[in-house]
Amino acid sequence: MNKRWETLVVLCCTFIFLTGCTVRLTDFTAISTKNVKLPMKAKGKRAVGEDCVPAFIITFGQPNMKEAIDRAIQNAGPEYDALVDGVLYFTQMPFQLCYKVEGTPINTKESVSMKEGDRQNLMLHSKRDGSTPAPLN
Repeated sequence: MNKRWETLVVLCCTFIFLTGCTVRLTDFTAISTKNVKLPMKAKGKRAVGEDCVPAFIITFGQPNMKEAIDRAIQNAGPEYDALVDGVLYFTQMPFQLCYKVEGTPINTKESVSMKEGDRQNLMLHSKRDGSTPAPLN
């Protein structure tokens, strides 16, 4: 009986360590963890959005990061369509899990026009071999 119990424990542990889970957190148009200077003249006041799900011993769903970002942009006003200088928080409280997003809303349709040289430099990227491709148009 003792040998059977050990076998069952080993099988359960093996099963637990061989299983996994993937959850889609969000999608994005542009992302950076560095400060980026964008030529925007239409900036708003800091906006906040969050998405929470109830949790008590087990969670009743998964909070959605994209929903929190969308709510922050909506809370900024209808003229805004993106966030810059953002911060994303994940909070685990006794009875809920939350994603909270805070950022400065911008209106990309109202961007300041750049000089042609600045635009070309912005659109360049480097290849892995170190060469620089032609500007993207």
